[in-house]
Amino acid sequence: MKLTRACAAGLFVLLCGCASLPRTSSNQDQSIGQGAVQGFRFSGRLAVRQPSGTETGKIDWVSRGADQHVELFTPLGSTVAQLDRTPQSVHLVLSDHREFWANDAERLTQSVLGYALPLEGLPWWVLGQVAPLDGATLTRDPQGNPDTLVQAGWRLHYEDWRRVGDQSLPGIISMQHEELAIRLRVDQWIIEKGGK
Repeated sequence: MKLTRACAAGLFVLLCGCASLPRTSSNQDQSIGQGAVQGFRFSGRLAVRQPSGTETGKIDWVSRGADQHVELFTPLGSTVAQLDRTPQSVHLVLSDHREFWANDAERLTQSVLGYALPLEGLPWWVLGQVAPLDGATLTRDPQGNPDTLVQAGWRLHYEDWRRVGDQSLPGIISMQHEELAIRLRVDQWIIEKGGK
């Protein structure tokens, strides 16, 4: 099935729930948002499974400083929706030109979907990092990369780690929360570095 507008809206707020780039501890090599690395971009494919069925599509996500820009597409490349997030607001535009504004992504989920999603962790989790929230459990694979992360009611599994410059980033991320499952396959990571 193709990615529907309702599914796109839910996925957008899920993926863009945090206002700033992740900070990492000194023993990790992902230094996004610190030093010379100022942002990241990835493009890939996703599948969203819920009791009503499975939907697929493509995603392009750009993260620069505290700003996030995400676009979702059908499998054939037609735009489904786009979301822009700054520290001040979240703006979601669907393919039928309906627009939604909120001060935070949780409010937007509540408005568009009727329920709020726990969104604080995703910008860390997508990079294979523990978010600065309570109660995380992280296991690593034999190479030392994150394998399974459980936090805030979500279970994430990582596969296909690859080097992007001096960063280690996942190629496949599987996310599960109750009856919602999201599988993200990253086709390309781009790390943006500052001028220092």
